[in-house]
Amino acid sequence: MRGVSCNIQLDNEQLQPAAFLDEAGQALIRGDAVFRAVLDALPALYITDAAGRITYYNEAAAALWGHRPKLGKNEWCGSWKLFWPDGTPLPHDECPMALALKQKHPIRGMEAVAERPDGTRVPFIPYPTPLFDEEGTLIGAVNMLVDISDRRRAEQDSQRLAAIIASSDDAIVSKDLNGLIVSWNEGAERLFGYKAGEVIGKPVTILIPHDRYDEEPFILERIRRGERIDHYETIRRRKDGSLVEISLSVSPIKDAKGRVIGASKIAHDITERKRAQEQQTLLIREMSHRVKNLFTVTGSMVALSARSARSPAELANAVQARLAALARAHTRGRG
Repeated sequence: MRGVSCNIQLDNEQLQPAAFLDEAGQALIRGDAVFRAVLDALPALYITDAAGRITYYNEAAAALWGHRPKLGKNEWCGSWKLFWPDGTPLPHDECPMALALKQKHPIRGMEAVAERPDGTRVPFIPYPTPLFDEEGTLIGAVNMLVDISDRRRAEQDSQRLAAIIASSDDAIVSKDLNGLIVSWNEGAERLFGYKAGEVIGKPVTILIPHDRYDEEPFILERIRRGERIDHYETIRRRKDGSLVEISLSVSPIKDAKGRVIGASKIAHDITERKRAQEQQTLLIREMSHRVKNLFTVTGSMVALSARSARSPAELANAVQARLAALARAHTRGRG
């Protein structure tokens, strides 16, 4: 058996399998048992003859397809059903493997979706490579299928997150560990008055009043420790110089290795809430003042009536009469 190099980079996106796949197919045709064991350990892989009939597939391919095609019977691809990424049906005889056999050259840069018999779908990238004998005659093809489900989910999650951030009424801003602004949504534009192009790359301190500069080092220090800051009420400065009261939540941003590389800030305008609280406080104070006055007046009326009353019943009647007179006077005053 010839020496085999299995130095293949598999990260679900970058793969350079052409030479390896060619050697793999040739080795299987020769009946190379050791190379078959190597292929059985690889990601989804299968081989066809020159007519497109499947002659070999490994366990990873069967898992991706969700069933086991019949060797020598099923053609082009072992998938139960095939679709283009946009959901359009993809006939098996037009799939990348069929194209590679018909055009007699490798097919790269295409994506497809395999539907399993249970209805689940798996997006994948195929790498079909034609196989030729020593005389240059086409004898089959080998195809490796790279499952990109995780990448698709990550892209969809990223798109959903981007849509949420873009449509949020709150200001959502990210910064690096040097305090420089990295991202800026439309909510931040509305709240602070700056366009994204005016602030990205600038220090976040442009939003902080001078008397609150000491807040930023405190926040950054906690973020570097991986801590989260929730609902921190403070004041920030808009582009026009006006001040706005906000509730600030800050979370650390981490890279794939878990290292803190920045912070995400969500600022919620609490001006109306503060104004409502102030009005509520004023109303409570006014009500308290009026109730105290009412008790004072009532106490005086009872004391005055008690001086001339000769019995409890006479006292009650006198107090009731005076309260009625006070109520009439209040009604006339409001009218």
